[in-house]
Amino acid sequence: MVVRARRSWLLATALLAVGCLSPTLPLPPPSEASVTTPDMQGLVHVSGTVLPKSLVFALNQNTQLASGQYTESGSYDFVIAAQPYDDLTIWYENSNVESPTIDVTVKAAPKTP
Repeated sequence: MVVRARRSWLLATALLAVGCLSPTLPLPPPSEASVTTPDMQGLVHVSGTVLPKSLVFALNQNTQLASGQYTESGSYDFVIAAQPYDDLTIWYENSNVESPTIDVTVKAAPKTP
């Protein structure tokens, strides 16, 4: 009986240790983001989708300014200061895990003839 109890305790301890050591699955990157051309105030809208209940961020690599939003549904749409040809890096966090980043270059408004 003592041997069986000891085996059960060892098995439970081993399973708990394996469960604690299992790696967290990586998050998928954000979907391809939509970025508008800059408006009169120098702001662009960044929108797309990520996993629900996430914090989404955008970093303007040229100015080092960042912006972001929490999304319950997974859809996001927020503004960040940017000019044509600025490079934006977008990522999100979910359950304290950070996703891979995607990079988007802000396009210039089309010229009118």
